[in-house]
Amino acid sequence: MFKEFCMKDTIKVFSIALVAVFVFSAATCFGQSGGRTINSAKALEEYLDNQPANSPNNPIKVTMGANEPMLKDIVKAINSAGKYVSLTLSGNALKTIPESAFFNMEAKEGCETLVSIIIPNGVTSIGNSAFNGCSNLTSVTIPNSVTNIGSSAFSRCTNLTSVTIPNGVTSIREATFNECKNLASVTIPNSVTEIGGGAFSECKSLTSITIPNSVTSIERYAFSLCWSLIGVIIPASVTSIGEGAFHSCSGLTSVTIPNSVTRIERGTFSFCGSLTSVVIPNSITRIGDSAFEICRSLTSVTFQGTIPSGNFSSTAFYNTGDLRAKYLASDSGPGTYTRFAGGEAWKKQ
Repeated sequence: MFKEFCMKDTIKVFSIALVAVFVFSAATCFGQSGGRTINSAKALEEYLDNQPANSPNNPIKVTMGANEPMLKDIVKAINSAGKYVSLTLSGNALKTIPESAFFNMEAKEGCETLVSIIIPNGVTSIGNSAFNGCSNLTSVTIPNSVTNIGSSAFSRCTNLTSVTIPNGVTSIREATFNECKNLASVTIPNSVTEIGGGAFSECKSLTSITIPNSVTSIERYAFSLCWSLIGVIIPASVTSIGEGAFHSCSGLTSVTIPNSVTRIERGTFSFCGSLTSVVIPNSITRIGDSAFEICRSLTSVTFQGTIPSGNFSSTAFYNTGDLRAKYLASDSGPGTYTRFAGGEAWKKQ
């Protein structure tokens, strides 16, 4: 009887120990994120090769400790396997995501099977075109340690839906999120002072964006072709708005231009077909070519100051009636001008 009891007790203890070993092994193998932990590009390639074909909705989760030289081999392993991957980078060795890390410059193609990526804390820089053309990238986690994001870093990431730019980044550079056609939400921190040329161009799902009071410059074509953008409030900190900055924002119905801006450049609001009214502050001394060209819904324009005829382009309101002529007439000048939608004749109120 005693022997039988001891045998049962021994089996029970052995079973508990076996379960503990299994749990420990699973934690070591799969890591905290639930993905397989792998330490070399070769091991990654072998692991992915043994996985069944999958879809972007069911990516293979992988955690990797990596440094800069390893990244190209990691990308090569992912591309050659042709499997969709959710990648978590870990460890302290990685300090930067190098230029074109996930982008093939020769083929002009990104890592098209990368679905999501978590960049570890400690990384301070994301290089130019780092994730350019990663067309199935839906999610990216950028740590607060990042202070620099290069030009075209996420260009043509057509399935990226939202992004939070960490506090500490001072500039959103040229074409950073260009052609991110599903990008609907962006958080810009108060540290940003410049929004570069074409930074959000062709972000056709972007419905709204908050431009913080720290921004002083919106460069050329920064938000052009953002078809879903409805309203824009430009803060008083902004002193310059570049050529074509909101060109072809066809859904834009309202815009606030601050007194800190002195020029409306060429094509700034051209082809904004839903724009109904605009107030041009008394700080504006020049309105460039095609500034409001083919804004066919524009029915109310308020001029708060005087613009010399030589600084008021003859094409500024092209295809929106005779507004320039009315404003420059001897009995006109500052004030509010209105017309019927689509009409040619403007009247001063």
